[in-house]
Amino acid sequence: MTDSNTIAMGLMTESVKVNNPAGGGRTSRFPRGGRLLGPLFGLVFLIYPVRAVLTSDPTSAQISLALGGAAIFAGVFLWLMWTQKPLWSASAEPREVLKRWATIALLAVLAISLNLTLGSEWRVLFFHINVAAGIMLMTRDAYVAIAGLAVVTFALGTVSGMAWLALPTAAIGLWATSFVRQVTAVAELRSAREELARLAVNEERLRFARDLHDLLGHSLSLITLKSELAGRLLSTAPEKARVEVHDIENVARQALREVREAVAGYRQPALDEELAGAAEMLDAAGIDCRIENGTGVLPNAIDAVLAWAVREGTTNVIRHSRAQNCRIALAHKDGEVYAEITDDGRGEADGRSSGSGLSGLAERVATFAGHVEAGSPPDGGFRLCVSLPMESSAPRATGLDLDGSFAGEDGPR
Repeated sequence: MTDSNTIAMGLMTESVKVNNPAGGGRTSRFPRGGRLLGPLFGLVFLIYPVRAVLTSDPTSAQISLALGGAAIFAGVFLWLMWTQKPLWSASAEPREVLKRWATIALLAVLAISLNLTLGSEWRVLFFHINVAAGIMLMTRDAYVAIAGLAVVTFALGTVSGMAWLALPTAAIGLWATSFVRQVTAVAELRSAREELARLAVNEERLRFARDLHDLLGHSLSLITLKSELAGRLLSTAPEKARVEVHDIENVARQALREVREAVAGYRQPALDEELAGAAEMLDAAGIDCRIENGTGVLPNAIDAVLAWAVREGTTNVIRHSRAQNCRIALAHKDGEVYAEITDDGRGEADGRSSGSGLSGLAERVATFAGHVEAGSPPDGGFRLCVSLPMESSAPRATGLDLDGSFAGEDGPR
């Protein structure tokens, strides 16, 4: 059963077809090496029946049959596994279904012939055929093929006293069938989540466009009308034209202020939302997460900076650390509020302490007279700590707003 497990695991790491391959469905690709090397490694176990023939004082005909039969079986098996896509959709073309059925049947006939002519050692081929049927055929067809192969294996076993082999051969086929369907479900779920994420981004863009239209539509229309009026009054009533120009300036400043407020509202994250998102992302990545939030209610500006810290730290843990555990702690200490993200991963070997994300975070924190510490503690792993003074609820004047945009003409000089 080891050879069949190897074949199935190798195939699972290469390609999962979500829909019929002939019907233009989506394909989720896995590392190609598994598909190429898995079946090839599984066929190494053909050495066992070939060796049994060669060490039994065979005739020339038996040697030719053993070597030729093994070569034909290996060639057909590799052609099926390497060049054909699994059919897991009910909408598969009948021609493709027939092609895979014919290939499975050919392998079965060849295995039966070798068993009857050369001995029971060749029954190992039924492990390969069951795995191929479980992977390449549609679910219902796979069950039918596995049941038929189990009957054939049992019938051959009644002659040699090895009828019990029908059970493990059927079991490995059923295992392959259920396992690859699980991989398919995961691929479909991942594809659906990506599609939902794209739809959410598009919806957010539309909402942002609507909000900008609402904010700027009235202001720009008013600016246009007053500009036209100022142009007409410029030669006949300069004082009135000057008043209109002053109104245009006020309207433009108000519009700029409203747009900045809208953009800041979109770009600044909330700490509670980021903590919930971090827990979900770490759990999805298979990393145990412990969150300790003792900060309570914070000023909006400080809340946003700590939220950025949690986002950046969580992203680094997931992308680079290969950690098993992560701890996110937020608390007050000596007039400061701090966020600390630690993990038990590879530490500074992954280069996290010099990334552009941490540089951007350090710039944000610096506007609040805060500090960022990043590095590997003595006991290993990685630690990111951001501390901010509680009395500083507004950024220092640096020419940059918190959201990273330069101050405009109506900002402080």
